Amino acid sequence: MASRFSFRFLRRYHHCTTATTATFISKSHSLVHTPISNHPHHPLFARFLSTRPKKVDIGARARQLQNRRLWGYALSFSCIAGFIVIVLNQFQDQLIFYITPTDALEKYTSDPSKSRFRLGGLVLEKSVANLPSSPETQFVITDLITDILVKYEGSLPDLFREGHSVVVEGFIKPFDEEIRKKEEAILKNSSSFGVTEKARSLECYFAANEVLAKHDEKYMPAEVANAIEKNKKKLLEEEEKSKEEALINASASAKA
Repeated sequence: MASRFSFRFLRRYHHCTTATTATFISKSHSLVHTPISNHPHHPLFARFLSTRPKKVDIGARARQLQNRRLWGYALSFSCIAGFIVIVLNQFQDQLIFYITPTDALEKYTSDPSKSRFRLGGLVLEKSVANLPSSPETQFVITDLITDILVKYEGSLPDLFREGHSVVVEGFIKPFDEEIRKKEEAILKNSSSFGVTEKARSLECYFAANEVLAKHDEKYMPAEVANAIEKNKKKLLEEEEKSKEEALINASASAKA
């Protein structure tokens, strides 16, 4: 009885195990050998598509990087160029030129906005005048052709002398008629008025904020010194011509 029961139990257990194994193998076989492409809505298929690497256009990427680099260079160059232009404009505004009174008046007449100069020349003898009850000192600078009146408030250098070279830094300004008349009335009886009358007849004067002086002409800029030498030669030639003309006129009148 016991042997018959055990035989039936083993037979049923073997049948169940065989069925379960066959079912598992069939399911595994269907999972392994069923292609994913046959199930487009399967979650594994969507996951496969999302993780699939995309093709990269190397040429387009290179062109994009090149364009970015070119734009960066252009922007940097524009900034540098703008900075240089600003610096040069400020430098030109602050730049002071060594110049003679003749050239200074010509430049000021052509462009009154450019009025700042470093004026060089000789202090005209007997032209220095001090206005009463005023710290202002007036004198005339000449290049032997043009005389210009200089006004300076402050103490003059110890080496400042009439008839010697001087360099003044400042601005050319137009004369105020009321101030001109007052100054002429004050200085009319002084010895310097007749000497400065030519300079006072101009429509402008030189307002100096710095005066530099030495006894010799070595301190004077080379351009100004050369201009003064040329003017000296020119004046000597004109003087000789005038003498010759006077002799010719005298001889002609004597013969008559």
